[in-house]
Amino acid sequence: MEGNSRMRAFHVLNHRGIIDMIGVFHESREKEMTYSSGFDKFEQNNEEKINALLGRWSGHSVTKRSGFYGTTIAEADIDLMLERDENGQLIQEINSTSGGGTSIRWNGTAQDGLVTFDGGFQMTLLPGGMYLACPTNVAKSVAETQSFFLEFSWMESPGKRRRLVRTFDVQGVVVSTTYINETKL
Repeated sequence: MEGNSRMRAFHVLNHRGIIDMIGVFHESREKEMTYSSGFDKFEQNNEEKINALLGRWSGHSVTKRSGFYGTTIAEADIDLMLERDENGQLIQEINSTSGGGTSIRWNGTAQDGLVTFDGGFQMTLLPGGMYLACPTNVAKSVAETQSFFLEFSWMESPGKRRRLVRTFDVQGVVVSTTYINETKL
């Protein structure tokens, strides 16, 4: 996003804690607004949406914590790899310098614009290189006294994206917000 514009996304959960609706807004202070991530041609093809995300992404994150949990700011370098194995299964590995080093690896499958990872996490692929990621069942996370996070990602241009990750405690209170800028290597 350039100038006086921004992207916003929201989700609505049904009474069982499962995503029911997703809304995405591109807002601008300008009277006329155009948005092109360079991925507009992928709007109808789910395979191309996934292919645009495949590869190695490297960047930097800034996490802001505030409120009840105290106010802190933490920065980290991020390295993310999303690839397909020979059987077509997706493998996502995220490495971060946060907290002395963190590594997460998920295996998943893709079907009809939805990527479902082992362990109950999903990515809903949206037009224009965007996706919204969250637990497959937020109510289950809360019932098991687990915090959860929601992620919104959008392409600024081919090879450059931003991600916003918001972490919630079991009561649904925002614990932190993480902004990530990444470049495809």
